[in-house]
Amino acid sequence: MIRNKKVLAVILARAGSKGIPMKNVRDLLGKPLFIWSVLAALQSKHVDAVVVSSNCKNCHEELKKWTNDPSEREKYSGNILWVDRPDEISGDLSTNEEALIHVLNSFKSDNIGTVVNLQVTSPCRLDGLVDRCIEAYDEGGYDSLLTGTKDTPFLWKKENGKWIYPVDKNDCCDRKMRQEFTEEEFTYHDNGNLYITESRILLDKECRIGYNPCVFETSGINGLQIDEEFDFELIETMAKVKKLGSLI
Repeated sequence: MIRNKKVLAVILARAGSKGIPMKNVRDLLGKPLFIWSVLAALQSKHVDAVVVSSNCKNCHEELKKWTNDPSEREKYSGNILWVDRPDEISGDLSTNEEALIHVLNSFKSDNIGTVVNLQVTSPCRLDGLVDRCIEAYDEGGYDSLLTGTKDTPFLWKKENGKWIYPVDKNDCCDRKMRQEFTEEEFTYHDNGNLYITESRILLDKECRIGYNPCVFETSGINGLQIDEEFDFELIETMAKVKKLGSLI
């Protein structure tokens, strides 16, 4: 619990991935992809309950198989709940917010104060990332938090059909070096690892990002997302090189 209310971790695992068919149940280091997010939530000392919201029968079967496996389940404690995600909010254009609000409404009487949305496609949460994010959110008095990867403003964009370089002063020959940028000049890419939102903000604004958000910096393997086949290979290779037996 934080702020005298319960913390609900929600893992959304919608069926119908087109880029990588059956992505959510695809094996990654010996476990279905979505299970890594379940484990990260269970590992947290602040999370009171873990919910998997899905319309995918394969995810349901894999979750039951995993929870019934003594060699796996006995390593972790905590409640794992399943919520059937309605078809009307499970389409290609359905938002995560719709599914999160559906879950939150299912637990309306349970004194839920904070929702932690762990995205399945970001399975790496080493060094207690979930709890570090929750603590930064709580201690900073924020109403929401998202993870981001730090980058310089060395960004190009296309404007009126022409590529331009906003930080360019003289044909790219008179610009700051990386070490000359101030903290305020760096940008952060929303890498989708996890989002934290006050329940009242989620219900009132219908958005995971509130009025006073925090960007929590992640780097290295914790900042990786799985969007294509190469990403599975990249994470597996990095885990092998770093001799990681787990992604949490």
